[in-house]
Amino acid sequence: MRHHLKRSIAHWIILVALAATIFVGDDSLADERLNGFLKKAVDIAQPKTVKIFGASVGRVEGYGTGIIVSNDGHIITGNGVYLNGYSTRVTLNNGETYPVKVIRRDSNLQLALLKIDASTPDFFELGETPAAEKGDWVIAVSNAFKVAERAEPLSVTLGILSLETKMTAKRRGTEVIYEGPLYLIDCITSNPGAAGGAVVTADGELVGMIGKLIESKETNTRMNYAVPEKLLARFLAGKPSESTQASTSPKGNSKPADLGITLFSLGGRKSPAFVDRVRRGSAAKKAGIRSDDLIVTLAGQTISNSTDYKSVLATLIPGEKTVIVVKRRNSLERFDIVPDEKK
Repeated sequence: MRHHLKRSIAHWIILVALAATIFVGDDSLADERLNGFLKKAVDIAQPKTVKIFGASVGRVEGYGTGIIVSNDGHIITGNGVYLNGYSTRVTLNNGETYPVKVIRRDSNLQLALLKIDASTPDFFELGETPAAEKGDWVIAVSNAFKVAERAEPLSVTLGILSLETKMTAKRRGTEVIYEGPLYLIDCITSNPGAAGGAVVTADGELVGMIGKLIESKETNTRMNYAVPEKLLARFLAGKPSESTQASTSPKGNSKPADLGITLFSLGGRKSPAFVDRVRRGSAAKKAGIRSDDLIVTLAGQTISNSTDYKSVLATLIPGEKTVIVVKRRNSLERFDIVPDEKK
């Protein structure tokens, strides 16, 4: 009831401001009413949203956005390359910067839970009751294009929640894997650095988090979407989503998967996942993987070292197509790959 009442008030104020433009013809009056109300929502969201800086690979940006979800430094963001390095840092709204630790990831929802050693009294309290419905106004707050590096304000875009739908992972021609419910929004959020930003209502309540970039090569379009708050709440609580449970559960008595890749082992378990050899006739050979490629992601999970590679490999299912991304010289290459059964 509380959400519906606030939503009605928010809609009424925005519509009155817009009506002032149409019927009264006073642009300054409409702008003052609309901007004043939206400014309140932005002022609420800004201190709860952070800038994240880390590693970059080739043309993949080394920065992103995150939302604070506890008073003791827990942050949720999109799972990305910028979390792979040893100097990943978070900058708060006041300009203070802290080193960050990655606590947990979800490859299907493309989420990562981070922790900084700092008190964060301004944070989004996550719940499972939707704060917005189809047709509601929403505001996206993010560090798109790295507009802010310290205490500068983040960028803001206004739009409408268009639809709640589901997306199935591993769609043909889709650049990033995502599986689960999502909100489609009409404000442009598919820009470098925006992933992990806050999507809030016109009264500052969290609707969801800006999702990772999803780009269709077939239509040359990008998807503007948000991961719903209810999924963020489950992720923070350590509860796997239904799609995660389905995709990580072994099918029957399936044997372990094998890609036919041997990694360099000179640096031990924490050495980068460089490909030493690719076995002839293997899944990797068929996919186009070469010696000296650096494995960046596998099955949507970031691979920062050989241990990560072995852990993700153990979750793959023989015969079920997945995606591997490698760094080859100065570019990132993406390949579909179908694991074999380990003999």
